[in-house]
Amino acid sequence: MKQAIPVLIGCVLVGCAGQNGQTPMETVMTDFGLKEKPEGYVSGSDKVYENLNSVGETEMKRMNAEGRLGEVKVEEDGLLVKYYKEVKEYTSYYPLDAKANSKAADRERGYVGYLEYRYRILQSPMKPTRTEAQAESATVPNGEEGRETYRYKFNSGGTWDGGKGEIARNQ
Repeated sequence: MKQAIPVLIGCVLVGCAGQNGQTPMETVMTDFGLKEKPEGYVSGSDKVYENLNSVGETEMKRMNAEGRLGEVKVEEDGLLVKYYKEVKEYTSYYPLDAKANSKAADRERGYVGYLEYRYRILQSPMKPTRTEAQAESATVPNGEEGRETYRYKFNSGGTWDGGKGEIARNQ
């Protein structure tokens, strides 16, 4: 009888381990796309994808605030030297993908989400000194635009850890 109790407890735990009334095997098959999802089923990746919009808004504000001071650049034309400030302004974001973290060797459980940001480069008017250029606001678009993709980490519950994204790709 004492040996039957652990077996019985194990069977109960395995039977209860499923999600939305599914057995563990059905849950695994659903997560890997081998079985149709039951009504109301939400995977961890789906939760992360839903959270990417709030991450995008927050991060776009942070990146624009960090880059507001810009970088002073110099343009030389023979003996004539002019300085101007250049600022990268992020204008929009787009959620790309969310998937389970693949770092099985580190035993890190969780998810990663990818956001693509579009930006444009703004310039200040040309000035004769570096100090004057730094004091100016960069408000004139110079026609240069681009995209960057960032990777964000989420915990096993699909919640963003609040950390800065890692650049995954520039275009």
